[in-house]
Amino acid sequence: MRIHLKLLPLFALLLTALFSCTKDNAEKPEESPFFTFFDEPAIAIDTTPVAANLWEYGFEFSPIVSGRITKLGVKLPTTGQFIVRLWRLYGNGAPTVINERVITVGTIHEPTYMDINPVYFDANDPLAITVLANSFYRVSKQDASDFDFPVNVGSIRIESFIETMNGSGTAMLPTTKNTTTVAPCVNVVFVAD
Repeated sequence: MRIHLKLLPLFALLLTALFSCTKDNAEKPEESPFFTFFDEPAIAIDTTPVAANLWEYGFEFSPIVSGRITKLGVKLPTTGQFIVRLWRLYGNGAPTVINERVITVGTIHEPTYMDINPVYFDANDPLAITVLANSFYRVSKQDASDFDFPVNVGSIRIESFIETMNGSGTAMLPTTKNTTTVAPCVNVVFVAD
């Protein structure tokens, strides 16, 4: 009987260690910040299934905390194949495409994501996500006021919406910033550390 009583503290210690490991290893939630513009109050959405020109558009952003991007995604009012690019921005240096995927959209108006090898970032790393497409939703406020940038959504700080016509299809980081109309058609999945 003494042996069982001696094992009781060891058993309690083992249970405590098991529960603390489970709590520490809990998976962090996936965050997809850019589609939240569709949820803004008092907005107008202009849907363009096929535009006359090819556009490269998206968002400049930075993680508020360190973490990783595990997926790239789009939500468009048409089907087809679209190029999504994840960019690393450097102060005065040239922006660099660090991940590029062709995403096939099979269902209109539904988010489509593609897994990527996780790309790790520190807090405040300047990044951008763009899509090359001739289709988009243009979201604006009904009172024609500007969207307030930067805006924090979960662990992501959205710095600006960027856009440019891109007839060549080659990687071209947009330089035109638009605060009155955004096209929240491209997204990432970010998991904070």
